[in-house]
Amino acid sequence: MGNADTKLNFRKAVIQLTSKTQPVDASDEIFWDQFWSESVTNVQDVFALAPGAEIRALREESPNNLATLVYKAVEKLVKIVDSSCRTQREQQTALNCARLLTRVLPYMLEEPEWHSFFWSSLPAAAENESVPLAQSLINAICDLLFCPDFTVVSTKRSGPACKGGLIAASNLLQATSGRRKSCKRAG
Repeated sequence: MGNADTKLNFRKAVIQLTSKTQPVDASDEIFWDQFWSESVTNVQDVFALAPGAEIRALREESPNNLATLVYKAVEKLVKIVDSSCRTQREQQTALNCARLLTRVLPYMLEEPEWHSFFWSSLPAAAENESVPLAQSLINAICDLLFCPDFTVVSTKRSGPACKGGLIAASNLLQATSGRRKSCKRAG
């Protein structure tokens, strides 16, 4: 994270989640945005500022807040994917959601009663769009794997699009077939 104030705000949000006896309102976007704001820039800070003992305490003492945190992180990833993850801000938010989920999910899933959690639907989903949370998360992550200028290089073409696409595809096929042959020889 950039400076001490942003680390302090993130830490206060974690403490607030664990210390609240009443669930934090899911519609309080200002509160939830603290967890994936641009100020979080590396996974080490997320791990340091959200200790395992506090995640376990959140799971035991405020399960509604833990559930909402995970729902909101998945919901945010889905929204970013829907907008094609084009801006630097969206890319940073996607990374921060992934960092937070990476930190929280192992502690969440230590308890068997949480195993079915991912087969529930996002609360904001309409009745006819009822998709399990696990499917929403996996779809979002898979889509993020192919976001131009984020996880793959953007191909800016001059000239007919299909010509550039065919050239790039043939180069890719040549490169991967060469690797495949060398892997077979090595094995």
